Amino acid sequence: MPRYGFGAVHAHANCKDSAHVRRLSRGLRGLAWLKRCEAKASKRCSGNGSAGSLLLIGLLLLGVCGSRALAQKTDTAKSLPEPADRVLRERERRALIEFYEALGGPDWIERDFWGSDRPVGEWHGVTTDADGRVVQLTIYDNNLTGALSPAICKLERLHTLHLSFNKISGALPDKLGECRALKNLWVKGNKLTGRLPDSVAVLPELEYLDVHANDLSGPLPTIWDTPKLKIFRAEDNRISGALPEQLFRQPRLEEIFLHNNELTGTIPTSLSANLRALLLANNRLSGPVPNEMGTLQKLTDLRLNRNQLSGPIPASLAGAASLQVLRLDNNRLVGPIPIGLARRLMVFDASHNPGLEPAQ
Repeated sequence: MPRYGFGAVHAHANCKDSAHVRRLSRGLRGLAWLKRCEAKASKRCSGNGSAGSLLLIGLLLLGVCGSRALAQKTDTAKSLPEPADRVLRERERRALIEFYEALGGPDWIERDFWGSDRPVGEWHGVTTDADGRVVQLTIYDNNLTGALSPAICKLERLHTLHLSFNKISGALPDKLGECRALKNLWVKGNKLTGRLPDSVAVLPELEYLDVHANDLSGPLPTIWDTPKLKIFRAEDNRISGALPEQLFRQPRLEEIFLHNNELTGTIPTSLSANLRALLLANNRLSGPVPNEMGTLQKLTDLRLNRNQLSGPIPASLAGAASLQVLRLDNNRLVGPIPIGLARRLMVFDASHNPGLEPAQ
């Protein structure tokens, strides 16, 4: 006799079709019966069950389980807290609605419960804390269009704004500086234009700033006071002007990605001791490679290729213990390549520098 299966239920179970279908439809008793049937299956008991009846049983079981899961989800949603202060609750709700309307909410791909009277923590992409306050908006790759509304800064506990891979356009609002709790600002892969606002460069809690793959232009802020900033990504834009010295001195800064822009001037010599990756390739930077680079003991990835850098390769780079990748190609460097530097690195490229002497 051929064997059929649906989950842990087998055609050899000793069950009569119609009686057991009726039992399963009674909910919990049907589930209990299924367990008994499963136990018998292990003894290879034979009976009159057919593949069709077992499939129907399986579908009914899925219906029972699905109903339970939906009920649990509904109960969870209903249990989400909301701010006890009615004025505060309405203020955050209005801020979200303004954000939604400014970014073409009705045309979003996912917009579950937005604008409803359900707790905002149940709205698509909204995360709330134990007090029901909004702390995170995670709405990426969701067809957001239009300009970002500064109303989001009325969400006083908002620490993460993840809106990457949408169609957000226009300039980032200068009032983003009022989002004082913001730790993570991720808006990569949009259509943003204009400058990075000065106010963003002084957010006290900011740790991760990612604006890459947009159409930003103009100079970066000159004043930076972001003591917790670890990662800054602004590559693949049209940012111009000089590299801000204060940016490179932020104490916890670990990674800077500014390649594929239109930056000019020299590379700052005062650098964060925690710097691990510095990618400045394909700009218009000039002047020397700072000797201070060799003192960065955590630096693993340094890419300065495709600029207009001049002078020698600093001998100190041979002492950068963690350095693994060094790209200096397509510049105007001269002189000898430091002894042993090329052999020690996983990736070393100093090609297309006519004035360089062969590696030793």
